Amino acid sequence: MWKERAVEALKKEGYKMTPQRLKLLEVLNEIGERHPTLGEVHNALRREFPTVSFSTLYSNVLTLRELGLVELFSLEGETRIEVNTKPHVNLIEGTRIIDVNDPEIIEAIRRKTGRNVKLVNVLVE
Repeated sequence: MWKERAVEALKKEGYKMTPQRLKLLEVLNEIGERHPTLGEVHNALRREFPTVSFSTLYSNVLTLRELGLVELFSLEGETRIEVNTKPHVNLIEGTRIIDVNDPEIIEAIRRKTGRNVKLVNVLVE
């Protein structure tokens, strides 16, 4: 499960498991598959911790990214959090985002670009 892997990675790197950080991991574990915006995550955190600042959230999310636990991408001017860090394609239709894990597509993109693929966003109608 993503949350347990995140707790392990943070502890291994010497990060304390503060109540706010633990809540962030719980929120991402619950809604991460929906590719939430930073604002959505911040609102969810503030329900339990009304004083948590956006900058605290952002610095924690950047830490999670540095540890390879999340990726960030922008969609319509909003930063979204991706908890699926395996190479994959996001099919985006309006505000709905679906992960497509297809090694053949990823390999074709890698061959075409000559670069390793982390995340590909595809807009569909």
